Amino acid sequence: MKPQNLCIRRFLLGIGVILITFGCGPILPFAGPLDLGLVRLPPGFQIAIFAEDLPGARIMAFSPSGILLVSLTQEGSIMALVDPNRTGRATRSYAFLKGLNRPHGLAFRGEDLYVAETGRVLRFAGAEAALHAGRPMQPSQAVTVVSDLPSGGMHFTRTIAFGPNQDLFISVGSDCNVCEERDQKRAAVLRLPADGNRAEVYASGLRNAVGLRINPQDGKLWTTENGRDRLGDNLPPDEINIITGPGNYGWPYCYGNNVPDPEYNDPARCCDKIPAALALPAHNAPLGLGFYQGDKFPDEYRNNLFVALHGSWNRRVPDGYKVVRVRVEEGKPVRWENFATGWLQGGRAWGRPVDVLSGPDGALYVSDDSAGVIYSITYGE
Repeated sequence: MKPQNLCIRRFLLGIGVILITFGCGPILPFAGPLDLGLVRLPPGFQIAIFAEDLPGARIMAFSPSGILLVSLTQEGSIMALVDPNRTGRATRSYAFLKGLNRPHGLAFRGEDLYVAETGRVLRFAGAEAALHAGRPMQPSQAVTVVSDLPSGGMHFTRTIAFGPNQDLFISVGSDCNVCEERDQKRAAVLRLPADGNRAEVYASGLRNAVGLRINPQDGKLWTTENGRDRLGDNLPPDEINIITGPGNYGWPYCYGNNVPDPEYNDPARCCDKIPAALALPAHNAPLGLGFYQGDKFPDEYRNNLFVALHGSWNRRVPDGYKVVRVRVEEGKPVRWENFATGWLQGGRAWGRPVDVLSGPDGALYVSDDSAGVIYSITYGE
């Protein structure tokens, strides 16, 4: 199987054309076959294909009974991937939902599935029973729980996560590279209280917090953050942020450790902003993130964070296209290191990791929207 180029926008820059996938692109497509032998992992780890033929595979979620769902944003569908005997390979895949408007984020609350489209969040009651029966659901069965999200724009994907008290968090990216947004719900994380009916801004100054995940150790919300473009190869850093309550995280006025952005060059605006919890390399486009909760990896990996770096588009030397491990100590990220690399070969990428999810079988699952597959990473098998 040859990897697919799933870019969605074309921008003419100078005399060349840059291909961008969800805001992060121009890497030349790798011409060879899908070769997992190119992926480098620490000793003892193996990688395999869990499911394939998933064009544009993005965000994943496990149902309560362990069925893996993945959003195919450009296809407008949610795929169900069934592996009842936990063989490490999906034995059946089918479109559980079709006809959605750019679905991205997925989350379960009890037996109900929540899906974030570009402009709203839907709830599908009884999704677990339908999955158990192998029965697709229809968009008409949905109840709209948030109807007024800013839709479309430069960053059009929406990601969701439930907090410990069942508040629903929703990330909404900016509509520009660097600007002062008119709509305060952009460049923000919104919160829908468990007993509420309206989502309000919870954290602002987040240019594009694609990844949302609750740290199971303390219940705090962690996000990835994609920094602005066109400040050179190494600025600004991409970020990991911890959202501990209402606050502003700096964009567009500052980045990283409250460094003023040259577009505004106003240090006074950065004095009260919340700095990044951890800096990542610039333009690596961190997307999904997940805490390892299984018992199959060595003990030192438990509760560590894994982050998918989707890959650069505006660096002279491409970077990213890998999964990194973030060591967590006392509830804080302290440093990152490479975990799974090799999707970038000689300036060409044959895969682009998007999301990372700890599975009930102890494996780590990684979606790839370029190769159109989901990988499983295991240890010692």
